[in-house]
This record gives sequence, C-alpha cells and structure tokens, in this order.
Amino acid sequence: MSEKRQSRFWILWLTAVLVLIPPLPPALACLICLPVPTTSPVDYLLEADLVIVAREDPGAPYWLTMTEILSGEATGIDKSFFLEAPLRPGPSLGRNRAVICSYGSYGGLSQPEWARVGDADADFSALVAEILENREQWQLHPDKRATYFSSYLDHQNQQIRTVAHIEVARAPYDQIRKFEGVLPFPKLRSSLQNFRLTDWHPLYILLLSLSGQAEDLALVSGKVRSAATTGLSLHLAAWVTAWIEMEPEKALPFLTEKYLAGPPRDPAEIRAIFRALSVHGNRGHRYLRKQITEAYRHILKQHPQMASEAVKDLMLWQQWGLKDSLRPIMLDPGSGLDQGSRLQIAAYIRKAEDISATDPPERKNDRLRGLFLSVLLLLIAFPASLRLYRWRAQRARLP
Repeated sequence: MSEKRQSRFWILWLTAVLVLIPPLPPALACLICLPVPTTSPVDYLLEADLVIVAREDPGAPYWLTMTEILSGEATGIDKSFFLEAPLRPGPSLGRNRAVICSYGSYGGLSQPEWARVGDADADFSALVAEILENREQWQLHPDKRATYFSSYLDHQNQQIRTVAHIEVARAPYDQIRKFEGVLPFPKLRSSLQNFRLTDWHPLYILLLSLSGQAEDLALVSGKVRSAATTGLSLHLAAWVTAWIEMEPEKALPFLTEKYLAGPPRDPAEIRAIFRALSVHGNRGHRYLRKQITEAYRHILKQHPQMASEAVKDLMLWQQWGLKDSLRPIMLDPGSGLDQGSRLQIAAYIRKAEDISATDPPERKNDRLRGLFLSVLLLLIAFPASLRLYRWRAQRARLP
C-alpha cells in the first residue's frame, strides 16, 4: 500500500472509530448527584402532545377521566384511560382527586402513552403552566431549565421541591458550580445529617463545596480521609468531587497515595474516584487534566477494565501520554474489553504515535526562533556587504 493510500486508510479508520465514541453526556453530574437515572415530570410535559387534568373514577382505581385540557388537542383520544404506572407509588391516586397527566411518545416510543405528572394542587398547577410557557425556550437553551428550577429547591410544596431537585441534580457539573447559595449553607449542613434525605446528599455535598468556608472544607476532606481508612464508598464520588473543587492541591496527592498507587482497593471505591476525576476533567477544574491523566495511569494498572471509559476522556482532552499503558491492555485477551473498546484504544494509540512522531512544540519554537535570528542577521549583513562591495568597486576605478 502506498504511503498516501495508507494515510487515507488510517484517517478513515480513525474517523469510523471515533463515531463509536458517544459524545460527552450532560449526565456526568447526574452520575454524581442522582441516586438512579430519573425521568423528571418536566420531561413528560416537554415531550407531550397533550397535557390534561383528569380525575379518578371512584369505583375503578387508576381509571381516569379527562376534565380539562392544558395543552394540545384531544381529537381521537379516549377521554377515559387506565394509568398503568403512577409516577409516585401508592394504593390509589385518591378518590376523585385531580391529577395532571400527559400523553406522548416519550423517548422515541413507537406508541404514545399516558404518564402521570403530579397532583393538580394550586401551586403545582401554576408551575405546570409556567413549564408549558417555557417549552420552546428550554428546548433552544437547555441550561435555562436547571437555572429556573434552582430557585425552587426550598419550595414549601413537596411536589415542586422534588421536581426541582431532579432538575438541578441532572444539570452538568459546570452549571451546578454556578448555583452557589441556592440553598442556604446552614440548611445544607443540617440536610446532610438527615438520613431521610440521603438520596439527595450528593447534590447537597456539591452545593456545600461552593461555600468557601473552612468548616465545610474540614467536613469534606475529613469524609474522604475517613472513607480511605474505613473503606466505605457511600457518596464517595460526591465527597471526592467536592474536595477537588475546594482543595485540588491536597486532594489529588491524597487520592493517588491512598487509593490509586498503593495496594489494590475495592472496585466500587476506584469507580467512585474515577467518576469524580472525570467530572472535573470534563466540566470542572479542566486545568487539572494532566494530573488527572496521571491518576488514570495508576487506575489502569489495577483496573484495566476501565480503559474504555478512560480513553474517551483522554481523547476529548487530547492527552496522548498513556499509549504505553493502554497497549498491553488492548492486546490482553483477559482484560474483559469488547471489540468496540479495543478499537477505541487502538485509535487512541495510533493518534498518540502520530503526534509523538512530529516535532514537539518546544522544538518547533526553537526552529522558528533560529529562523528569525537568521533572517535578522541576513537583513543586517546584506546592506553592510553591499556597501563594502560598492566601496571596493569605486576604489578599483580610481587611477
């Protein structure tokens, strides 16, 4: 194969492999903040073809009858329907209680279906009306959605408060970092002592890391230090993310020493550390990418099965220094990687080799400086040489 054709082959192959790598999900913060991937009632409202108020048939639990249309057209849709899966569990929706429901093909469903959005109390109904008004704007500017709900985190209405928590927790981490003070810091501290709110503790931990208070730094760093001793991993990703946010110069060396470079740790702990590092490399302290890359080197030594996830970050960050760590993992049949993951690693290694084969930036700068000095000397020397030549020519014409 000629050099030109070989180069074209590698470009096409690398392009095909990169297509296999999914884009960076906005849910990186969700993986830290949410207990499980959660669908928000707002998702139903924004994707719905029809939004209504309905009441349950007193004699038939979960059979609802449409009483009011809030958005959309009900043509051809039965006014009575069975709600198979209520949003909140319970023995019944409540006799003759008004509920807000939506009808649509959520998430690309082949057939539209009904979903319960929430109870039609006065506060929640007003919120639903505002959500429907903001539908087009939020589709164009998704970041405004989480910002809007950040002001409802402490609302007196439990339904609204729950929706707000889901919406804010699903926001990208770089947006969560802008929500300083949306909940009072004393309330965050007390909420972290309330085990009934444990599902939302990761979100509270990240919000608390924005306080700038010494007592909160002591709490956050103390939790990570304690976890390193006890081996507990509950909310470890959130505590580590928060410590890196507040004190990266101490957090990263500690994590390397206690978790990554020492004796093997439990995979759940390492995965939590990885998630925190990835969040910061992608949407937090991006200036730490080189240090995070070195942390990944330690992770790959003991947990090669995480190579595919690490490579996605490394390629996005254009950090090409781990090819020697990744090559044996790619070639090892016992690494537990599927073919797609091996192709991703191979693409990374090829790109890293191509870059290392070219001049590093320092050498290019040296060559440019040398060229500049050469041109400068030439510009100085040429006029002097020309004057000397003319002087000698005049001397030669003298009698």
